Amino acid sequence: MTFEARLIFVLLFFALWGVLGFLPWSFAAVIRRGRHVLPALPVALATASLAGVLVPLLGPRDVGGFLLSLLTAFLGGAIGTAAGIAVAVRLSDQSAPSSTDEQDG
Repeated sequence: MTFEARLIFVLLFFALWGVLGFLPWSFAAVIRRGRHVLPALPVALATASLAGVLVPLLGPRDVGGFLLSLLTAFLGGAIGTAAGIAVAVRLSDQSAPSSTDEQDG
């Protein structure tokens, strides 16, 4: 297999893992009606790709490993989405003025 073919093959794996990481994020975006979800998107895609890559690096490299990498990419996307939303909510709570600040005015 040529270098170009291997490169395309690996890029298609990353595209598939990215789509699987996008799914939990899109479910969360619908459930939360878009509130505090956008900052979680790059986190979800990165964790999905990382989870997908770790399976063949640490474990099986056959068809079972491929299917396991798909499952871990989805779960990694879900974990990344939850972590990204939690950070976004926490940051927005810190930047929002409290009710005591408005009454002191």
